[in-house]
Amino acid sequence: MAAARCSFLALSVVLIGGAVSAADEGLIHLHFYFHEVDAGTPNATVVNVASLHKNSSTFGDVNVFDNALRAGPDPVSRLIGRAQGFALHTLLDESGGLTAITFAFSDYGGYSGSTLATLGHIGVSGPSERSIVGGTGKLRFARGYMASRLLSSTDTSIVVVFDMYFTLAR
Repeated sequence: MAAARCSFLALSVVLIGGAVSAADEGLIHLHFYFHEVDAGTPNATVVNVASLHKNSSTFGDVNVFDNALRAGPDPVSRLIGRAQGFALHTLLDESGGLTAITFAFSDYGGYSGSTLATLGHIGVSGPSERSIVGGTGKLRFARGYMASRLLSSTDTSIVVVFDMYFTLAR
């Protein structure tokens, strides 16, 4: 019985200690805009690389992209990096899919030269949340989530606003 109490106490100290250190790390918030130019247009930043269908379904399609990250919604606002990754159309009803994106920062203050890696489900309508699963450079060991929503759309481009919330384990 005493051994069980000691084990429980040790586990409690470890769990509480972990919670305290997570709170001490501080939440980091990054805010920027993703600018995508559709395939088939000059300077396209997204391309459909696999499509198995001769009908209108997108299920199973794979898109790759290398989109500009900018400080603002204007396409001539300061370039802060690139969003490089792929999107898989994984839902039969075509309501969303899976994305894996590396956000590579080239001109973003202290985070220049660093990356954030993300993975998760994206819906075709409304805001989406995905996991931040890691990072490199000054963002090494990042963990958290990102929220994104479509800000504007034309026949040839989209602008998506991103808010990233994460901590860095040290």
